[in-house]
Amino acid sequence: MKKIILVTITCVFSLTNMFSQDIHFTQFYASPLTLNPALAGVNDGTYRATAIYRNQWQSVTVPYTTYGASFDSRILPGKLKNNKLGVGVNFNADKSGTGKLFFMQAQVALAYNMSLDKAGKHFIGLGLQGGYVQKSLQYNLLSFPSQYNGTDFDLTLPNNEDFNANRTSYIDFNAGLLWHSQFGERIGAFAGFTYSHINRPKETFLGSNNKLSSRYTAHGGMKIKVTEKIYITPNFIYQYQNKAQEIFLGTGLEYHIQVKNIPMIFGLGGWYRLKDAGSVSIVADIKRIRAGFAYDINSSKLRPASSSRGAYEIFLTYTGLIGGMAKTLKPIQVPCPML
Repeated sequence: MKKIILVTITCVFSLTNMFSQDIHFTQFYASPLTLNPALAGVNDGTYRATAIYRNQWQSVTVPYTTYGASFDSRILPGKLKNNKLGVGVNFNADKSGTGKLFFMQAQVALAYNMSLDKAGKHFIGLGLQGGYVQKSLQYNLLSFPSQYNGTDFDLTLPNNEDFNANRTSYIDFNAGLLWHSQFGERIGAFAGFTYSHINRPKETFLGSNNKLSSRYTAHGGMKIKVTEKIYITPNFIYQYQNKAQEIFLGTGLEYHIQVKNIPMIFGLGGWYRLKDAGSVSIVADIKRIRAGFAYDINSSKLRPASSSRGAYEIFLTYTGLIGGMAKTLKPIQVPCPML
């Protein structure tokens, strides 16, 4: 009985902490505007459309599902010399646990990447992002210590919690910096920094003055041409929010070929999120359509309960060209990875 109560209390406190932490993706570059608003318009076409889906903890509890979609485009291509102006919209949603904690986010981003040289191989960019967030919780589905009747949890008993509402919403603002460069024909490098929740909006179901903690994200990597057909893409991401941190690093291996004049890229990747999970990924890129799959292998303290099963994730990206605008474009040299 003591173990049941302890587990229940632990779950309640875990849920409280979860309110103030953001969603994340293993294939973080597959959701560019979630990662960094300065990536708006940074692609090899005139526009880019993305979709991503994540399913986590299915083997332990009610699955946590996260999905997102975005669209971003370059504005005035060919009219700003080597500089890049981009705009984008981003949507994310997440449903977590027994209480069906639901998160919905809609954002708009504007980015400007300025060339640092006449050849257009070195850039520094700034992105701004604003949007609307709504969260809801069905706390009547949760059990609390006061509802334990000596034998089981009775959800008809009062929970003695001071829930003020089951829904909250706010306006949120983010900003990002991005540097990317091409060194010769074989090496590209990039680094970015995102400051999320600049305005620290109020977020609570209890009527208190709880404010959402700011999140700081640093990411970067390289794309190295080993041979005419083989590239490696080492990358990392570091995130910090409310004393919680994530360190995720690894590399991808890409194989570039052409079949009947159609360029194709196939990739494999291996990643490790410190004290949490290892990940493997596979990606294919054919005629501007890119699809990928990743699987997380849990290595945290939850491993015995999860049987090492963490999450799976799929994404789809299309990079398009609009009419005569394609003739004015120069390829973006940012070496963002496929995996």
